[in-house]
Amino acid sequence: MAAPPPAVVAALRAELAARGITEYAVVDHGHDMAAAGAPGIIAWTLVFGNPAAGAKLLAHDLAAAVDIPLRLAVIAAPPECSEIVLRDMRSLLAEDLGELADALTAVLRQLAAAVREDVSPPGV
Repeated sequence: MAAPPPAVVAALRAELAARGITEYAVVDHGHDMAAAGAPGIIAWTLVFGNPAAGAKLLAHDLAAAVDIPLRLAVIAAPPECSEIVLRDMRSLLAEDLGELADALTAVLRQLAAAVREDVSPPGV
């Protein structure tokens, strides 16, 4: 998408807040890597979720705790562009939780689509 990563991260955070979704963390990988002497990768991970939905998921399978909360990544794509990366939750959750995985993936896709519309210039 034709928007710099910080703008995409800000738009995602605003969209999460507007939807009443709990934000747990924003990890600035590039900042952390640069501080460790390994600069060059510009990427963020947003960690968020819905505690009530998480409780329902864990009631079905406690091992799903490793897969929640949800995450979206924002990766720099030159010049001044970004990619939003998400993982299909079916790749993380057991097949017997397929419907729930699909619902969670739909939330991720909706968030990404909403932000793409918000930050992309007209005609792009």
